[in-house]
Amino acid sequence: PTGDTHRHINWYTSACNDSKELTPIQLKAFIMFLTRAADRGMVPMYDLMNHHNGLINTRLQIDEEGGMSVIAATAIEENEPIYNTYSRGGGESTVDVFNTYGFVEDYPQLWRWSDVDMIVKAEDPNHAFGRYVGPDENSGVDAEGRGFEPNSHHYEILVISPTLAALHPTKALVHILGNGRRTIDEWKVEINNHHATLRKSHVNAMHDSALAVLSELPTTIKEDENTILPNERRLFEKVKKKGRVDQSKADTIQAIEYRLAFKKALKLAVDVARSGQFYLDSEEL
Repeated sequence: PTGDTHRHINWYTSACNDSKELTPIQLKAFIMFLTRAADRGMVPMYDLMNHHNGLINTRLQIDEEGGMSVIAATAIEENEPIYNTYSRGGGESTVDVFNTYGFVEDYPQLWRWSDVDMIVKAEDPNHAFGRYVGPDENSGVDAEGRGFEPNSHHYEILVISPTLAALHPTKALVHILGNGRRTIDEWKVEINNHHATLRKSHVNAMHDSALAVLSELPTTIKEDENTILPNERRLFEKVKKKGRVDQSKADTIQAIEYRLAFKKALKLAVDVARSGQFYLDSEEL
């Protein structure tokens, strides 16, 4: 992915370690802190909670003295995992989660990308508002017109499952990420209403961009899924059985998993753009 995946280590090395290379123990401790700490630092029990915006069942409460409480947001059954969130309300994408924490999050996923045309358009912070139809009785939104602020000024797809996704989601649509849950049926209703307000012309542009990005990638989904990734995992396990962890190979596997998930999101964007029901402007009728 784009972005500096080593920015935290580079900062720590420069600011706290006199620019000296970190020892294996220092690196392990720093990564543990980076991936597990709360805003208040390392907190016992809290640092064992995993991220899952689809199954999140807790919320955090900070008191005036800086104390932190983890409160059940739903009924949690015995032996059920307790989940936290590392990305709340759609501010951080799946790309950001991977860059910071080193894994591809489970569904829902929020993928974001740009091409040359979109980079130029994004210079105008208001350009993305034109994606949506203004509120009226046929727009599929409430009288207050909620949902018309774009979550991103770039291309974005909110993937709920391998076959369900929202193109160009609004802030209102993604606000629930890390803040609550929706069932698949609830997501279907929300996404159908959202797509009814999304102009087909913007969908077509997203379709073409996703196809272009897919065509530029060096391997296909099938090659990654059926050949490259299984081979890399097999080699990693072969070395692991000998008592050695090949960190370079582990990093390669993570990169391939990321690449494969991104390709699947792009392919789904193409499929949804072709099959979904969107708003047709008068010039498109």
